Amino acid sequence: MNATYLRLEAVRLIRNKRAVIFSTLMPALLVLIIGGVSVGGDPDAKKYVMVSMALFGAMTAAMFSGGTIAVERGLGWNRTLRLTPLSPAAYVLNKVLLSLLVAIPPVIVTFAIGASALHVRLTAAEWVLCFVGAWISSLPFAALGVVVGYLAKPDSVQQISALLNLTLAAFGGLWVPVTLMPHFLQVIAKLTPSYWTGQVARSPLDGGHVDGQAVVVLVGWTVALGIIALRRFRVDTARA
Repeated sequence: MNATYLRLEAVRLIRNKRAVIFSTLMPALLVLIIGGVSVGGDPDAKKYVMVSMALFGAMTAAMFSGGTIAVERGLGWNRTLRLTPLSPAAYVLNKVLLSLLVAIPPVIVTFAIGASALHVRLTAAEWVLCFVGAWISSLPFAALGVVVGYLAKPDSVQQISALLNLTLAAFGGLWVPVTLMPHFLQVIAKLTPSYWTGQVARSPLDGGHVDGQAVVVLVGWTVALGIIALRRFRVDTARA
């Protein structure tokens, strides 16, 4: 049942070309505008922008995927799922895995533009670690998308997800490095999951290593949001 549900959902998501194009095109345009114009010829700044925009695209795709739950709830899909062998934990896990699937194209396209248009040069290890970091760092946002999908109404879930995503990106240092923010904003930044996902994705640029503390915090955010998503599923199906 789990494999069948995952396959059907994957096909449905891939056919949603509008969502895939938006989450891929937005970071691609931003990396060209910010990386190609705003930061000038600074190679380190271009690397920062490329990885940050790749992460932003992965975040956007992951949250949008989870947000489709609101539409499913409106259609009564959860009532149908309650009659199947699919467990609450498997349902949430499938949604997270699907979010990871749609988070791949934005990272690939943004990195390709960074290498070709911005002439970003990294070692093979840095490319791999930054790619995996930007992709896997979308995990807490996949869980967050599921939570939003259970709290928001179908006609407002996209607006809420977009606003939340942009806010977290801004305060988490994806637009402006946290070190350039006022002190009180730096404190706020470290309270957001986007700050730590950025640390994981960009840490390989600083000597080719991964920030262990950031990984631990990222796992904590993912687990916490995953538990909330699981509880919201159980509450929602209990009311159905």
